[in-house]
Amino acid sequence: MAYRTDRAALAAAAIDDLVQARVKAGRTPASSWALATPEGVVATGSAGDPAPSPDTAFRVASCTKSFTAAALMQVVESGRLSLDTPLTDVLQVRVLGADRAPTLGELASMSGGIPIDDPWADRQESMTAEAFDAMLAEGLRLVREPGTRYEYSSLAYSILGRVLEVVTGVAYPRLVRERLIEPLGLEGLAYDRSGDRPIAPGYAKVREEWVEQPWTEPGSFSALGGIVASPAALARWDRWLAAAWRDDADDAVLSAASRRLMQEPRTPVPDTVSTHYGLGLVIDEDPRHGRVVSHSGGYPGYGANMRWHPASGLGVVVLENARYSGATVPATTALRLVLDAAEVPEAAPDLWLETAAAREVVERLLRDWDDALLAPVASDNLAMDEAFDLRRESVQALATRAGLGPDVLPLADAAPWSDSPAHLTWSVPGAAASLRCEIRLTPVARPLVQTLVVRLA
Repeated sequence: MAYRTDRAALAAAAIDDLVQARVKAGRTPASSWALATPEGVVATGSAGDPAPSPDTAFRVASCTKSFTAAALMQVVESGRLSLDTPLTDVLQVRVLGADRAPTLGELASMSGGIPIDDPWADRQESMTAEAFDAMLAEGLRLVREPGTRYEYSSLAYSILGRVLEVVTGVAYPRLVRERLIEPLGLEGLAYDRSGDRPIAPGYAKVREEWVEQPWTEPGSFSALGGIVASPAALARWDRWLAAAWRDDADDAVLSAASRRLMQEPRTPVPDTVSTHYGLGLVIDEDPRHGRVVSHSGGYPGYGANMRWHPASGLGVVVLENARYSGATVPATTALRLVLDAAEVPEAAPDLWLETAAAREVVERLLRDWDDALLAPVASDNLAMDEAFDLRRESVQALATRAGLGPDVLPLADAAPWSDSPAHLTWSVPGAAASLRCEIRLTPVARPLVQTLVVRLA
């Protein structure tokens, strides 16, 4: 499947609406986002009172795990470690509750047998290396044999961070900065508050009031969630990972093969149809668009989600400054609408003649609404479900916002999608934004339009 990535920036208005709605609904005091294509970050935006600037950084929480995994793969490529290396070959750990210690690969793929630990682990960031080593020496308690089942563990990534320190002799934040952040030119991304970058304060809602949360400094748990980044900086990181499938993807930082390995499914996530954990990343198989790679983040005071589509290189980042805010929701919706509007199908959909004709009517209505034009193709329910004058007001506002011109794209170039000959969705790009239209016709001898939806896309 091909994708028109050059139209991705037209999704900015729709993504802005998504994050504005999050703030208005009281989900977060502020939200900031970035949209990336293979060519770079093409749009950014924010919401809040005041709205964060484009370079304002947020805690990205567990999105940090992808940096830890990449640093691990660098050491694996050097030959100093293997994903099959048992943890006890590197650290002094007393393993309780299992017959053997997990391997580094099992820890990285969330199959190390460590029980879920987010609320506790998220509060331990500043723990010293000495205290961390003493904790592991006293005992690491597992709930099952390593390699047998998925269980999300933030401690597993803190352990990997300590492994990297012991093997390289370099403190974890410095290691990631010197081997990943600086070589890749990821300005606006760090593990601390140094420099002059603005940082959005984190909040939790207590009795319907936003209460600022305390800041924690880097320490032995930073490898699970300590990164501070602007949306554009994190989107540039995602773009580098997503580029692993390009012919020119190899570089001196980490091979394309290792980056692809991070994005391969390893551990099935229970109670899901097609979700796996890879190495520091989550892999989903979308029934329409194929593989989507992502990671969410939740931290005291913050929520984050980064996600991208390897086949097209399109990606979205959404960052929020509310505790465990659920930024996955707007980010998932944003990437889906971007992909839907950019898709170029291999063949035109097989439509009824009446469906194709109705599409032409809708295209005319978008540019010059006329009830007399709609009435002959509309089923009786259409006006009952929403009066024509209300539809006209909504469509005219959307068309103005998108900046539609007079030209109508051939259907094959309008990202069409259909689940039956009686159904069609397609894109109408304008100068400022893109609209996504949907029609569905009635199942009678003379089919009429029973569903008509126009929205930003």
